[in-house]
Amino acid sequence: MSDLHTLLDLRAIEMVYYRYCEVIDAKDFDRLDEIFTMDAVGDYRSSNGILQQGVAPLADRLFRGMGPGSDCGATQHNVSNIRATIDGDQATSRAHFYAVHAGLNAHAGQRYTCWGEYADRWVRTPAGWRVAERQYRNFLTEGPVAIIRATTGVRP
Repeated sequence: MSDLHTLLDLRAIEMVYYRYCEVIDAKDFDRLDEIFTMDAVGDYRSSNGILQQGVAPLADRLFRGMGPGSDCGATQHNVSNIRATIDGDQATSRAHFYAVHAGLNAHAGQRYTCWGEYADRWVRTPAGWRVAERQYRNFLTEGPVAIIRATTGVRP
């Protein structure tokens, strides 16, 4: 593969990371298929004990924990330090994240903030690059994680 193709693939992967932040902050979790394969595995055991398979269960969990009616208000997710290696139609990457979550209800006036890393395995699909496997790891957290762990949110 030429250097130009590699650069274009790297840029496409970066754009998926940025789209992920937009989707999460818009709480438009039904659009997660723009980020993940339908059968993607999410390993969140280091932060909340969950090993998730499939984009639909991930969206359901996010609606319950961060959607309308939950204890999570506005959020801002940021991604940086993206390092990716392309190998044909496969790729691996690591990216640092920083996310702030404003509390509502019993957590009004509080914030949950986390800093960490995504370690992802990617596949090229007809729709573009998608994450097939994500290992999520927090390095540092501040504030009550209960803001995002409530299960009272609903799909609009």
